[in-house]
Amino acid sequence: MKKVMQLCDYPLFSGLSQAELDQITSRLSRRTFGKGVYIYHPGNPAMNFYLIESGLVRLFFTDSRSQEYLLELAGPGAMIGAPLLYTDQVRALGAAAVVPTVALVLPQTELERFAQRFPRLMHNIYRSLDIGMRRLMKFIQTLVILGVDGRLVTLILYLNNLFADQGNPDEFEAPVSQAELARWLGASRGHLNRALNRLQQLGLIRVEGQKFTILDRRGLQRMAEDLAAE
Repeated sequence: MKKVMQLCDYPLFSGLSQAELDQITSRLSRRTFGKGVYIYHPGNPAMNFYLIESGLVRLFFTDSRSQEYLLELAGPGAMIGAPLLYTDQVRALGAAAVVPTVALVLPQTELERFAQRFPRLMHNIYRSLDIGMRRLMKFIQTLVILGVDGRLVTLILYLNNLFADQGNPDEFEAPVSQAELARWLGASRGHLNRALNRLQQLGLIRVEGQKFTILDRRGLQRMAEDLAAE
């Protein structure tokens, strides 16, 4: 049985008293987003932030041609639409549901009001901003150093961690098509196919449609480490 997320399970609200959590809970709403639905786009006003209860969300940025590039995948327990210190900011990133997703929603104005009243919450907001910046720096490093092949290996390992088959932890069903995976990586479908073929020829994985089987996990991990070290 899957654990039901409680507000105190989210890092943003750790250390708050039950009375404080109850006040915040009273201002939350629950929303469901279908597969492929955009939660917000880059440039949208940053009016709400979201706590993922179930499902999976991709965070992305766009270039001048509106091409979308995957930044991160956020699953249950994650927060998206990072808390901002000023309510008049706009989104630098976009967010879209990869699979049907349920999220708790809190307006930024309400968060700001609670932060002024609850010192622990303000501390957590600053901490979440720091963590978010570190994540962004790590992504930029991955984007620059690893290239498409390295990002693909990292993504395969990450998706396996999220969607591993209960009967065989080395198997998983990708939540999207290979064409969508290519868009996530900022690559052409042909480039993705060549990268997947190389991994299969090396005996690291097997791919059958959207079904992936990891044949040599240590080999994949070593490849990601070696590419990062180049």
